Amino acid sequence: MEQKTKSGFSLYINSSENVKHAVRVQRRKMKYRKALLIALVIVWIFGLFAYRYRTYRTMTIEKILTKDMANSAGSFAYKSGTICYSEDGMSFLDKDGNEEWNRTYSIKNPLVSYRGNYLAVASKSGNDVVLLTQSGQMKQFNVSYPIIDIEVASQGVVALLLQGEDGNYIELYEGGRKKLVSIKTAPDDNGYPIDIALSSDGQNLAVSYLIVDGVKTKSRVAFYNFGNEGKEKDDQMIGSFDFNDTIIPKVSYMGDSRLCAIGDHQVIMFKAGRNPSKKREVTLDKIVKSVAVSDRYMVLVLEDKEKLTKKGQYEMEVYNRSGNKIMSKEFSSEYNKIAIGKREVLFIGNYHYAIFNFAGHRMFRKNFKRRVLDIAPTGKARKYLISYEDEMDLISLR
Repeated sequence: MEQKTKSGFSLYINSSENVKHAVRVQRRKMKYRKALLIALVIVWIFGLFAYRYRTYRTMTIEKILTKDMANSAGSFAYKSGTICYSEDGMSFLDKDGNEEWNRTYSIKNPLVSYRGNYLAVASKSGNDVVLLTQSGQMKQFNVSYPIIDIEVASQGVVALLLQGEDGNYIELYEGGRKKLVSIKTAPDDNGYPIDIALSSDGQNLAVSYLIVDGVKTKSRVAFYNFGNEGKEKDDQMIGSFDFNDTIIPKVSYMGDSRLCAIGDHQVIMFKAGRNPSKKREVTLDKIVKSVAVSDRYMVLVLEDKEKLTKKGQYEMEVYNRSGNKIMSKEFSSEYNKIAIGKREVLFIGNYHYAIFNFAGHRMFRKNFKRRVLDIAPTGKARKYLISYEDEMDLISLR
C-alpha cells in the first residue's frame, strides 16, 4: 500500500499487489473459521456421545460415616450437600460428607418438604411441625388437627392439610408460628383433599380433590391465591378444573409458572399464577406406579400388567416443564424409590441401585450383600451417599 502526503492530507492508494495480499489474508481467515467451526461441531458430537453412553465401572468408598441408620426415614440432595432425616432429627452433610449441623426432634412418621432456604418436617397423622433454615436454625409448633400433608415456600411459609372432625382444613403459617390463613373444606363442596402444592413465593396453593357421587368419581384441581386476587373470593379460590373417571394423587409446582397434576392414566400441565389455565393433557396407556418431580423435570414410572413375567415390565418416562416427553426407557428391575439428580434418575432397591441419564442410558448398576436403605445425590458430580442399617458411605463413581 502506497501513501502520499500533501499539505497534511493523507491519501492511501491500493496497488494490485496489496489487493492480492488482502484477498489471501481474507481467504486464510475464512479457512481458519471453517476449520474452527468443524472442530467445534466434532467436539459437540463427541460430547453428546460421551454423555449419552457414559458408563461408570467402579464404585469407590471415599468416607464411612458411622451412625445408626436403622430408624432413618430418608435422604435427599439439598443445596450443595445432602439432608438426612429420621424420626429423631435432621442433619446436613456437605459435598464431602462432613456434617455441618445436626438437630434433634421427635416426629413420628415424618413428612418432609423443602424449598429455597427452608425445610419443614411434620408428623403424619400427628400434630407436630418443625421448621428449619438451611443453617440449621429450628422452630417447633403444634396444630389443632391431625396432619395429612405439608408444603413449605422459599421464604418459610408453611402450608398444612389437616383432617378435622367435620371436614378438612388448609392452614398457612408464617415463620413457624403465626397463622396466616385457615380455610375449611367440606366433602359436599369440593370433595376430599388428596394432595397440596405450594408455590415458592407462598402466594398460590393447588389442591387435588376426590369427588364421589354415588358410583361415579372425579377429580378436581383447585387453585387458591393468598394475595390480592384471592381476597376478592370468599374461600380465596381463583379457579378449578374437573376431570371425570380419574384420580389425581399428585400435584406439584415446577417453578412458579407451571403446575403438573398426575393422575392414574394422565398428566395435566397447568399455567399457574393469577389466572390458572390448562395448557396440556398427556394420556398414558399404562398405570402410573411412581413419580418424582423437580422444578425442571417430571419422571414417571409406568407399569404394564401384561408384562409382569416379561422383560420390560416398567417404563420410565421423563417430561419437561412444557409436558414434552424427552426420554422413554423400558426396564424390569424391582425398586423401592426413585430420585432425580441434575440430569439423571436413581432407582433404589433393597440390595441394588441403578442410575440412568436423561438419554435413557444406564450409567451404573451395583448389587450389594447388605440391605440398602437409601441413596441420594450430593452437590458434587459422581458422588452419592448410600445409607445402610449400620452406616452411611460417601461413594464416587469412576
